[in-house]
Amino acid sequence: MSFERVASLVLWSSLLAVAFLASPPASPDTNAVIVQMMTGRLEGVNLSLFALFNLMGVFPMAFLALLAFDATAQKVPKWPFVLGSFALGAFVLLPYLVLRRWNLPRRQADTWWLRGLASRWLAVALVVAALALVGLFVTQDVGGFLELFRTQQFPFVMSFDFVACCLAAALLAREEARVRGQPALAWWGLLPAVGLPLVLALRKR
Repeated sequence: MSFERVASLVLWSSLLAVAFLASPPASPDTNAVIVQMMTGRLEGVNLSLFALFNLMGVFPMAFLALLAFDATAQKVPKWPFVLGSFALGAFVLLPYLVLRRWNLPRRQADTWWLRGLASRWLAVALVVAALALVGLFVTQDVGGFLELFRTQQFPFVMSFDFVACCLAAALLAREEARVRGQPALAWWGLLPAVGLPLVLALRKR
């Protein structure tokens, strides 16, 4: 078993353990807050929480733009995991990283939708979105967010989901650097939130 698969397995197990064994109780208004954030009705919503919630939408798009180019030799279908990550983040993505074969050549952008996912414009848009959301997170009510993190299940679990996505992104950036012969990509991938979008913007076409 490769280092990446072992690391993904450890990361997934740790995420599940934290979510199910260490999280605070769920708040009764969690579903209402999620609906508010999805519809843009932000009265009474912690804006740092809103920023993190939207960052968890940038990650799946970046994972999609990278993993869509997994080689056809992969034995495990990627789409259920990649698309599922839009709803459940690293909880769904990490099992694919455990099962997939790593360090295979990338497939070519030989269809219109792959060319769209390979577009530098998409990568730049993801970088801008990630930077804007990180800026919103740190300039709004971080203190209030930390209180929510301490007392409510949803912010607590989402925070660890974010950390897991950052670590998964670093593993994929490390592989991308090796496969594409661009060592610097591995270092860019270590940056939280913006690392994987930067890898997409800087990778060879």
